[in-house]
Amino acid sequence: MEKMFIYNQMLRQRIFRFFASPGRSKEKPRRFERARCPAQAEAVRHEIILAVRYGLRLVRLAGASERLFVGLPGLARYNISRTKGISLVAVVIVMLIVSTLALLMASFMSSGNISAITDMQAEQALYIASAGMECYLELLEADSDWSTPPTVFTNQIFGAGTFTITYANQTADSIDITSTGKVIGWDGNSVQRVIVQHVTKEAGAGTAFSDFAIFYGGGDGTIESEIKKEQTITGDIFVKGNLDIGKNCTITGNVSATGSITVGSGTNISGSTTPNATQPANQPTLTTTYYDSLITTASGQPAGNRTFEAEAISGTVYINGNVTIKDYINGSGTIVATGSVDIKSNVDIGSNITIISDGSLLMRINGTVGKSVFFYSSSDIELKAGIVLGSGAGSGEGVVLLSPGDIKLGDNTTLTGFIFGDDVEIGENLTLTGNLGGNRLDTLDEGAVIIKNNAKVNYGSINGFNSNAAITITTSLWQETL
Repeated sequence: MEKMFIYNQMLRQRIFRFFASPGRSKEKPRRFERARCPAQAEAVRHEIILAVRYGLRLVRLAGASERLFVGLPGLARYNISRTKGISLVAVVIVMLIVSTLALLMASFMSSGNISAITDMQAEQALYIASAGMECYLELLEADSDWSTPPTVFTNQIFGAGTFTITYANQTADSIDITSTGKVIGWDGNSVQRVIVQHVTKEAGAGTAFSDFAIFYGGGDGTIESEIKKEQTITGDIFVKGNLDIGKNCTITGNVSATGSITVGSGTNISGSTTPNATQPANQPTLTTTYYDSLITTASGQPAGNRTFEAEAISGTVYINGNVTIKDYINGSGTIVATGSVDIKSNVDIGSNITIISDGSLLMRINGTVGKSVFFYSSSDIELKAGIVLGSGAGSGEGVVLLSPGDIKLGDNTTLTGFIFGDDVEIGENLTLTGNLGGNRLDTLDEGAVIIKNNAKVNYGSINGFNSNAAITITTSLWQETL
């Protein structure tokens, strides 16, 4: 700007001296000057043309074009007024450039906004997929057998989108889970993210009912359970309610109850005795849907009772009536009856037999029951005196007595396995290797020998039975897929 100012000043002075020289004719100054010194006039004219062609742009932008040429009539023939047209063209060009830049900026801003929105929705879809995965892991944690996984979610609404769960490669203790999170995009198209995890579980992360020799955690806690005299119990004991332990018992383990605990003379408890205790493990639950369905199928058969005597069975035999069993049955099969089951005295029930009844299940005296036998009654189960069940059973081969009703064992019963009922009453001289469980223990009569062993029965394989044991779920191989 400083150089332009000096140049303008010099140009003004030269033009002024040229037109204001002494003795010049006022009427015809240009002709006189050109006639007197044509070379000088031509030089000045050339400088003026250069100023018009080059300097005018700079001077005009500085707002000085009109001031420079005011009072210079000698420049009229160069038509300085044409600069107004040049200015208009320049303004139009500048406006075009500015408009183009504005359009480009608007386009960039619009593209940036769209990209930001799409990225945000993609993040939302990922979070929704993760939420769906966590939701299904909660269901798996409450399921004892993943070979038949919990019901999956399909387009489950969550927040701004939905998630869908699928699974594959399921076994009892492992499964692959796929969770798809989906959000509807700004343009109506869906944005989705898909994650996959391999999940395994381990039981026994916390205390379970099966960690006890005797565990009765149901009911309202108002019952008083009685363990009579001269018991030998190896394993922990818990009852919900009050507990009365007779004299001369030997208990190797801890004893706890939510109510009071009374201990008879001569009784020795190696571990702690804790009255008014917090329940140490979850109470198992029994859902009868599986058994009800089989009984319903049996009710569709022709009505009639049936007697099995010295007979081998296989598959599932449905009886719409009562069942009587004499002498023995063996093979590998299931009997389902809509009525009661009466197993006569001295009957031998072979291994791998399942008996399911809607009515009472009664086994009379001096019978024997093989390994991997399962008794279920919708009503109640009663075993008379002198019955031996599951003798020699190895891991997972114990006998299971299961009922939503009451269970009563007679004197001198020997059992390798597991009992679970509503109210349980046990006669004298029980010999048990396994677990006693249920909602309430009424009476454990004198002389029992109980050894806790939670390996004799696979609790997770019992249909409808949920041990509610705390488990550890481990996730691995997290990945995002298309």
